[in-house]
Amino acid sequence: MVGLCERLRRDANYIWERIFKHPFVKELFTGTLPIEKFKYYVIQDYNYLIGMMRAYSILASKANYEVARVALEIAYLDATIEMENYIKLLERLGLTLDQVLKTEPAPTNMAYMNYLITTCSLGTPVECLVATLPCFWTYLEIAELYKEALQVNPNEIYRSWGMVYLGKEYKDLVKKLKDAIERYGKEEEYERYRKLFITSSRYEWMFWDMAYRMEKWPI
Repeated sequence: MVGLCERLRRDANYIWERIFKHPFVKELFTGTLPIEKFKYYVIQDYNYLIGMMRAYSILASKANYEVARVALEIAYLDATIEMENYIKLLERLGLTLDQVLKTEPAPTNMAYMNYLITTCSLGTPVECLVATLPCFWTYLEIAELYKEALQVNPNEIYRSWGMVYLGKEYKDLVKKLKDAIERYGKEEEYERYRKLFITSSRYEWMFWDMAYRMEKWPI
């Protein structure tokens, strides 16, 4: 029997295929992406991770022990491993943490963060997990898809950034998230999960597109 996560992945495949082929993703993993676009992405993504930590903190406050533990583990990894990697990355890019925190999130970024925080505030714990899953899972699949290109990527900054998503720690994180959904998800709630998963997958594509266009507020 196909599990909930695989069904969700299958239903969102038409979006994920476009994510894999997005020019930002392809150019990043092959090393041809202009560095200014990557700097823009890093600044926006750092702010997004703060929003993700807030969403998971909300989830942990309302979930049962097992789900709360998973949420806190993910929030902890975001706050330590990913954030520490980003701080090192900022230094290599000639950026400061103060610059990043003073940068206003772009419209797409703000909409995505608000959507996740609202879902975690008003929805069930499993709905929150489902809404956040595409972020983690797509990065793993992208890294695996472009693994060979990444190994010969001429830009060492891009190469070291991408290798994080091929590490055992990151793969274990994604597995924990999927396992929690399989364990606590309800088949009768599948349509609700599907809508959330599709929406988050769309936002993932939009985030890459936002970064490629270096989106700004129009007014």
